[in-house]
Amino acid sequence: MFSISKSFLTGLAFSTLFVSAFSTFAQAEIFFYEDREERFTMSFPDTWKRVTNQKADDQITISAPGVNDYATCRVRVREDRRFVIYPGKFDSDIQKIAYSRDFWNNYLGEYNDVIVDTFKDQSGLAQGYASMSEASYETAEGPLVRKRGIMFASLYHDQVYVVDCSAAESVFYKWRPAFLSVIKSIEFGEVRHPKLRGNYRIFNNKGEEVKVLGPKELDTYKF
Repeated sequence: MFSISKSFLTGLAFSTLFVSAFSTFAQAEIFFYEDREERFTMSFPDTWKRVTNQKADDQITISAPGVNDYATCRVRVREDRRFVIYPGKFDSDIQKIAYSRDFWNNYLGEYNDVIVDTFKDQSGLAQGYASMSEASYETAEGPLVRKRGIMFASLYHDQVYVVDCSAAESVFYKWRPAFLSVIKSIEFGEVRHPKLRGNYRIFNNKGEEVKVLGPKELDTYKF
């Protein structure tokens, strides 16, 4: 299930981030989107609109204003439980093995005449390690458009999140700051405890004594 609500930017820093990123728009109002089932949230300007998803794993697709700009962002989510047995300290290595250059070669295979201009491991998306790619291509479905896109992919626990923002190649750099602001707004729902050992006390380290109080003073035990 997901919910979507409208809110005003209230903090100075938060306002500055979105107003500067979307300087072509006078309004500072945004939509906040939450997908509880797939465990992520995102924000985008209220001048954008939600449109129909095209792929089975598309969770949300949004379109920016602009005639013939074809500026869109979408979030795709796929399940991948191959690595859930490994602790978080291996996330960076898993990213470089499972969601690196080969992943993008397959991902971009659905387009024609693809040119990858930028590729980078050890990027970030929300709380996850990510790879990113910036590429130009020709669409294979719908209107045939020469587009350029910036994309991030991150495995967080058992879900792969792919954020894909693109526009007609001729206007891509006009929309790139807005794309990056949408991407930066994404957050994953926490599924791991922030402390590796949870809230357990590390008993083999010297520190404050633990006192177990009994019904009488003599029944107090110290460890």
